[in-house]
Amino acid sequence: MSDLPAHTADDDWRSSLTQALGVLVGRPLADFAPDARYAAYYSGNRLHETESYRDPEWLEPAALTGRTSVSNENLLLLDEIGYPEPRFDASRSLFEIDTPAAFPAAFAEDLSSVSLSGPDDLPIVRGADLARSTARHGVDLTSADLPEGTWSLVMAAIVSDGTLPDALRVATGIGEGPDTLVRCAEGGTEVEAAIAAVEHAGIRAHLRAFCDPDSHDLALCPHDMREAGNEDGALVAKWEGAVDQYVITVQRVGP
Repeated sequence: MSDLPAHTADDDWRSSLTQALGVLVGRPLADFAPDARYAAYYSGNRLHETESYRDPEWLEPAALTGRTSVSNENLLLLDEIGYPEPRFDASRSLFEIDTPAAFPAAFAEDLSSVSLSGPDDLPIVRGADLARSTARHGVDLTSADLPEGTWSLVMAAIVSDGTLPDALRVATGIGEGPDTLVRCAEGGTEVEAAIAAVEHAGIRAHLRAFCDPDSHDLALCPHDMREAGNEDGALVAKWEGAVDQYVITVQRVGP
């Protein structure tokens, strides 16, 4: 009897998905840093137009610490029937924080020490860091007494496990198995050529909605992926949705 683990349908699914997502981004996923952490983000005008950027649900302690996810019916990958409503991880999402004089100076110093923005900009911090700082200094960002612009969500992280395949999976609206795939009608010559090398027929049909640079619904931005975003290698994939109303990106977020 062999001591090797049995090959399963799950193995086939993961292998097919990894191969397909590599085709989508133009490089085998094995070419990316294997031990790095990645995230899929939702950002852009729609956060403001729907007032989702100020929804106090993002600041609930259970959400900011990652114990529960956040859902928002206004923040969709695509409007067509069949795509899942994304779940968001507030602990990995990015928030811009203004610090009024009424806040403890140590709170502002705390935020500055973990800020992802430049020294002359308002601090942009991950939700988990914000949770620690507010708890440490007794700051309540949901207080009705605070000015309206004290905090805002700037990039909402879609729930994923931190690996590149999973970040790309959730960014393209694929669930845990082949039964979650949405079959899209055949596209133009450029679309079909972009996914011709995808081996799994179901995934190939699903990815039609995520590989068209001219789409008015969700346009892939290959130029940004090849050029501007790769000055530091952080940007893996980018889509612009609903004629620039929102942006979905997959980025490296840690070593």
